[in-house]
Amino acid sequence: MYIFEPISTEDILRRLSENCRSRRLEKNMSQKSLSETSGVPLSTIQRFEHTGEISLAGFVKVARALGYAEDMMQLIGKPKYSSLDEMVRINKNKSRVRGTDERS
Repeated sequence: MYIFEPISTEDILRRLSENCRSRRLEKNMSQKSLSETSGVPLSTIQRFEHTGEISLAGFVKVARALGYAEDMMQLIGKPKYSSLDEMVRINKNKSRVRGTDERS
Protein backbone atom coordinates (compact mmCIF):
# COMPACT_ATOMS: atom_id res chain seq x y z
CA MET A 1 0.00 0.00 0.00
CA TYR A 2 1.32 3.43 -0.94
CA ILE A 3 1.07 6.25 1.62
CA PHE A 4 0.88 9.65 -0.07
CA GLU A 5 1.94 11.73 2.92
CA PRO A 6 5.66 11.94 3.76
CA ILE A 7 4.84 12.58 7.44
CA SER A 8 5.03 9.47 9.61
CA THR A 9 2.19 8.19 11.77
CA GLU A 10 4.38 8.71 14.84
CA ASP A 11 4.98 12.36 13.87
CA ILE A 12 1.24 12.93 13.56
CA LEU A 13 0.52 11.26 16.91
CA ARG A 14 3.26 13.27 18.61
CA ARG A 15 1.97 16.55 17.13
CA LEU A 16 -1.63 15.80 18.13
CA SER A 17 -0.63 14.99 21.69
CA GLU A 18 1.58 18.10 21.91
CA ASN A 19 -1.24 20.27 20.53
CA CYS A 20 -3.77 18.85 23.01
CA ARG A 21 -1.36 19.38 25.89
CA SER A 22 -0.74 22.98 24.78
CA ARG A 23 -4.49 23.69 24.47
CA ARG A 24 -5.09 22.12 27.91
CA LEU A 25 -2.39 24.28 29.50
CA GLU A 26 -3.66 27.44 27.74
CA LYS A 27 -7.03 26.78 29.37
CA ASN A 28 -5.21 26.29 32.70
CA MET A 29 -6.61 22.77 33.02
CA SER A 30 -4.87 19.98 34.88
CA GLN A 31 -4.79 16.49 33.43
CA LYS A 32 -7.21 15.48 36.19
CA SER A 33 -9.62 18.27 35.27
CA LEU A 34 -9.48 17.29 31.58
CA SER A 35 -10.11 13.70 32.60
CA GLU A 36 -13.18 14.66 34.61
CA THR A 37 -14.51 16.98 31.90
CA SER A 38 -13.94 14.56 29.02
CA GLY A 39 -14.77 11.30 30.74
CA VAL A 40 -11.42 9.87 29.65
CA PRO A 41 -9.47 8.13 32.43
CA LEU A 42 -6.58 10.14 33.86
CA SER A 43 -4.12 7.35 33.03
CA THR A 44 -5.23 7.51 29.38
CA ILE A 45 -4.66 11.29 29.25
CA GLN A 46 -1.23 10.86 30.82
CA ARG A 47 -0.31 8.12 28.34
CA PHE A 48 -1.62 10.21 25.42
CA GLU A 49 0.42 13.25 26.39
CA HIS A 50 3.51 11.11 26.93
CA THR A 51 3.32 8.64 24.01
CA GLY A 52 0.61 9.95 21.66
CA GLU A 53 -1.39 6.73 22.09
CA ILE A 54 -5.16 7.02 22.57
CA SER A 55 -8.26 5.50 21.03
CA LEU A 56 -10.14 7.52 18.46
CA ALA A 57 -13.13 7.77 20.81
CA GLY A 58 -10.85 8.98 23.60
CA PHE A 59 -9.24 11.54 21.33
CA VAL A 60 -12.62 12.88 20.23
CA LYS A 61 -13.72 13.19 23.87
CA VAL A 62 -10.55 15.12 24.72
CA ALA A 63 -10.95 17.35 21.66
CA ARG A 64 -14.58 18.07 22.58
CA ALA A 65 -13.64 18.90 26.17
CA LEU A 66 -11.04 21.35 24.84
CA GLY A 67 -13.62 23.02 22.56
CA TYR A 68 -12.65 21.46 19.23
CA ALA A 69 -15.79 19.47 18.35
CA GLU A 70 -16.46 21.52 15.22
CA ASP A 71 -12.84 21.09 14.06
CA MET A 72 -13.20 17.32 14.51
CA MET A 73 -16.30 17.36 12.31
CA GLN A 74 -14.28 19.04 9.54
CA LEU A 75 -11.40 16.54 9.66
CA ILE A 76 -11.15 14.73 6.32
CA GLY A 77 -14.28 16.61 5.28
CA LYS A 78 -13.18 17.68 1.81
CA PRO A 79 -11.52 15.68 -0.94
CA LYS A 80 -7.83 16.33 -1.66
CA TYR A 81 -6.35 15.84 -5.08
CA SER A 82 -2.79 15.02 -6.05
CA SER A 83 -3.43 15.36 -9.80
CA LEU A 84 -6.04 16.47 -12.29
CA ASP A 85 -6.76 12.80 -13.11
CA GLU A 86 -7.39 12.08 -9.44
CA MET A 87 -9.74 15.08 -9.19
CA VAL A 88 -11.77 13.80 -12.14
CA ARG A 89 -11.88 10.26 -10.69
CA ILE A 90 -12.90 11.48 -7.22
CA ASN A 91 -15.64 13.73 -8.59
CA LYS A 92 -16.89 10.86 -10.76
CA ASN A 93 -17.06 8.55 -7.71
CA LYS A 94 -18.73 10.93 -5.24
CA SER A 95 -22.01 8.99 -5.25
CA ARG A 96 -20.36 5.57 -4.70
CA VAL A 97 -21.37 3.64 -1.61
CA ARG A 98 -18.79 0.84 -1.97
CA GLY A 99 -15.19 0.81 -3.10
CA THR A 100 -13.15 -1.66 -5.09
CA ASP A 101 -9.44 -2.30 -5.35
CA GLU A 102 -9.56 -1.88 -9.13
CA ARG A 103 -7.39 0.89 -10.53
CA SER A 104 -8.62 2.66 -13.63
